[in-house]
Amino acid sequence: MGKVAQQVDLVRIEPANFLQGPSAFRSNGNCSTGQAIGRTFPRPHFPGISSTVISIIDNVRSDRSSFHSDQVTGLPSRVHFQSALHDMITNGVSECAVMFVDLNKFRRINKCFGHQTGDDLLHAAARRLRRFGIEHDAVVGRFGGDEFVLFVHGENDAAALNALAERLVSDFAEPHQLDSLSISVTASVGIARFPIDGTEASQLIQYAHTAMYAAKDMGGQGFRHFAPDMTTRAANSLQIEGRLRQALENNEFSLMFQPIVRPGSPDVLIVETLLRWKNDQNEIVTPDQFIPVAEESGLILDIGRWVLHAACRQASHWRQTRATPIVVSVNASPLQLANPKFCDDVQAAMEAAGLPPALLAIEMTERMMVAEDAIISANICRLTQMGVRVALDDFGTGYSSLSYLTRYQIQCIKIDRSFIDKIECDLQARALVQAIIGIGKSLNVVMVAEGVETQGQAALLESLGCDYLQGYLIGRPVVAEAL
Repeated sequence: MGKVAQQVDLVRIEPANFLQGPSAFRSNGNCSTGQAIGRTFPRPHFPGISSTVISIIDNVRSDRSSFHSDQVTGLPSRVHFQSALHDMITNGVSECAVMFVDLNKFRRINKCFGHQTGDDLLHAAARRLRRFGIEHDAVVGRFGGDEFVLFVHGENDAAALNALAERLVSDFAEPHQLDSLSISVTASVGIARFPIDGTEASQLIQYAHTAMYAAKDMGGQGFRHFAPDMTTRAANSLQIEGRLRQALENNEFSLMFQPIVRPGSPDVLIVETLLRWKNDQNEIVTPDQFIPVAEESGLILDIGRWVLHAACRQASHWRQTRATPIVVSVNASPLQLANPKFCDDVQAAMEAAGLPPALLAIEMTERMMVAEDAIISANICRLTQMGVRVALDDFGTGYSSLSYLTRYQIQCIKIDRSFIDKIECDLQARALVQAIIGIGKSLNVVMVAEGVETQGQAALLESLGCDYLQGYLIGRPVVAEAL
């Protein structure tokens, strides 16, 4: 990785933008103060900032024991950046904004390619942010991990900041070339404005950080402005994350199972495994509350392993105690499927329970397949080779493609409930479901209809040739003993 090392050195010694390091503020005799700090803007771009303010920041930066550049990227560190932002607000900046940038799914890079590649990607991201800062009069720093902060001078107009954020998100959509690797990593951006949202440096950074998480909650690769109600949601998420970390140790999780049957038959042949959580306060926390937090924090990997082992043990028990065994279907999160060791986790769970692969199915959404991720693709292929069934969940929700149905040898398609809702009264919806079932039949794929709630829906689906039905008409999620 010699080429990468050379690029890394360039990133480290390249004159950075404003606040690059203590020496960046010293005049070298060949450039003005503005040039010495690595920026090309004229002094008028700093409304209200006097030479006294620059002097104050200079003095702060000279204290190397407390303020220093980040060792990985060469950018100003978290403390370094916040102190300078505080100084500039205190000494006369009338309008500005903080933009908080997070690299989406960065943990996958470290897990898949190692921490050195992760550091190289951070170098490349830092260099891209430096260029952006120079072009748009923004101070850039590294907050920690895969998070960066920008301080935009003299600007708090929402429309102008929207344009900047869109440009930043677009810039990060371009792949990073690291030696022989081309790695794509998108960005989520949060924006807080001075003095509209806050008047203190730490407050602005915190609010921009909160807005960034709101952007991630919207799917990432976008931006959000801070709004006061975000703090409540962020506090709730932090509280959930803190309790989630103890939930496995305290045995707070349990499984429920929703039956999947053939039309007209009462026999339960397949069940979908559903995770439930009663926390240490004896409160039921719904999946839509804790699953996003688990995915964002990375805790979903440990939780997912627990689910796999518990589901396989239950399936093995049914195999030993029932005349007809039950296939357990387990949902896999994107983070799990992007983990190179996911199939090892699946294999370990089956071996520990003594469960044949044919009695386990892994459900994934279409969104995961169209991502064209090499690790996800490899995991899907390996699951099939292992003999584990692969089911495609929520089919028809906007990402449908025939190509991956044949490429990955999908064994089961689950038709999204949004289509089933309308088949009794909407001829177009009925025709679409019929077409989906026809495609599945032609590919020898098992078809499951989700969200079946009426006898009319069940009768229509049976007439259309659907193999299995799932929904409240068939059965609500229940504990294992109820099956």
